[in-house]
Amino acid sequence: MQPWKISAGLTAAIAGSAFLIGGSRLDYLAPHWHAILARHGVPVGLHAALAVIAVAAAIYGVARATGLADLGRRVDLAERSVRRGEGDQDLADALRRDAEGDWE
Repeated sequence: MQPWKISAGLTAAIAGSAFLIGGSRLDYLAPHWHAILARHGVPVGLHAALAVIAVAAAIYGVARATGLADLGRRVDLAERSVRRGEGDQDLADALRRDAEGDWE
């Protein structure tokens, strides 16, 4: 899995969680949203966008630093070598039976 996919998924999860938790705490502002957005809508939107970008960049940086960028490639390489019969023979047999549809 590519680091940008991990970053996008985690950023969406964090932003969604923050929206759900923060939204319930801002109920007292409901009558004033029109005035708030009229006066401060653009700066609030820009700050929110920058916060999302900063979180995504931080997650991406952590994924690159911890080696998650190469994890998908390494797992694919290991699976292909096992399917060729190299390595663990029991795992290769199980993968062959799974490909044939023999699940018992």
